[in-house]
Amino acid sequence: MNIIISGCGNVGYHLARTLMKEGHNVTVIDADPEVCQRVSRQLDVLCLQGSALDLDVQNAAGADHAYLFIAVTRDEKANMLSALMARHSGCRIALIRMQESTALKSLSLLSQDLNLSLSLNPDELAARELVRILEFPASVNVDSFSAGRVELMEFEVQPGSALIGKNLTAIRKAYPGRYLFSLCLRGDQASIPRGDFIVQARDHLTLTASRSQALALFSRLKLRTTGIRQLLILGGGDLGLSLCQQLADQPVQITLVEKDPARCALISTWFHKVDVCRGDATNHPFLQTLNFDAMDALIAVIGSDEINAMLALYGRSRQIGLVFCRQNTHSYLPILHEAKIRTVMPKDLATEQILGYVRSIDSRDENPIITLHTLAGGQIEALEFEIGPDARRIVAAPLQALPLKKNILITAVLRHAQMIIPGGRDQLQTGDFIIVLAPAGQVHRLADLLETPLRSV
Repeated sequence: MNIIISGCGNVGYHLARTLMKEGHNVTVIDADPEVCQRVSRQLDVLCLQGSALDLDVQNAAGADHAYLFIAVTRDEKANMLSALMARHSGCRIALIRMQESTALKSLSLLSQDLNLSLSLNPDELAARELVRILEFPASVNVDSFSAGRVELMEFEVQPGSALIGKNLTAIRKAYPGRYLFSLCLRGDQASIPRGDFIVQARDHLTLTASRSQALALFSRLKLRTTGIRQLLILGGGDLGLSLCQQLADQPVQITLVEKDPARCALISTWFHKVDVCRGDATNHPFLQTLNFDAMDALIAVIGSDEINAMLALYGRSRQIGLVFCRQNTHSYLPILHEAKIRTVMPKDLATEQILGYVRSIDSRDENPIITLHTLAGGQIEALEFEIGPDARRIVAAPLQALPLKKNILITAVLRHAQMIIPGGRDQLQTGDFIIVLAPAGQVHRLADLLETPLRSV
């Protein structure tokens, strides 16, 4: 597929690298000559210096025969106009990075006429992920499927846990319920565990379950199931604002620190329940005036990776239970993970969303990918499919008779809004939604689940 990316910041670069590895022909447009030089050195893509608002630059990028145009600069108006130009030139589909705004709503008619997708908002995606984890404090990561009916929750097995030394079959007998331990990350090695898999301390297990089943199991395992009460957000930028918006109806007392007085006034006007404090979040004595040590959770989204990492490490040193920080690169991840600090990377989440969309339109069949999440540090992908009428072979036999590829697991089935943890004798039906775990990059369409391709009969 021919893909053009306008803007090669954190999101654009990560997209270009990932889509290049997926085998697509990628062209990058960026106005910064240093960025273009770095991209040309590090990636096997064509990089054009200039503006995507320049018709000559778009022509040089091949907008007339491109399938997908992705505008991810921080200039929302430029994203919109360049996408309109690309569509006018002949590009099939355009995706743009925009914040939720009145302007966005007013352009909905254009989006319908010109096949523009206006939903790419990395900060909003990051806020959603943070809110999901705050609702399940025992989890390291939470990924939702089928509008939240199925959750994949990663949690760390702590020393002294009742799970240690037991195999998964014994655990299922001791703790019956509709759930499945579908993935284990031990050190840096990810695996799909079988029934004889023996759990060890510090394993990261991924639980597939409905929200109610997960809470019930966590409760029996004496893991925390209650939400937080006091939250401190350091930074009132777009991500901090999205967090306030998504937590507006939650019983959480939010304190937000922001240095810019105009931004403080804006947030105070929009969110009356948020305690907005103007000040420098890097000033530790100032933080102590905010009842810092009594906070249940801290989220550092104030600026650079270095500042966020240092603020998060300070929060951990003061024994705050849940500490999160935004990161744009992987440079500090080993240090942060060692300190039990949880990270959110908007560029990775944006790439997930676009990658799922690209694979969906690239498959050109009736069983597209609906949702895609990456797990275990990018080693594993969790994908959601709907079983369409053309997938007759996959519904023709029980799961144990299907020639599934190695290391692929159908971890959950949603049928008429009911979640099913499938066994070997279960049989899929047309209209089912299935959640599949597979090695990263291996599954692009439903047919890729089987050793031999699906075919209509």
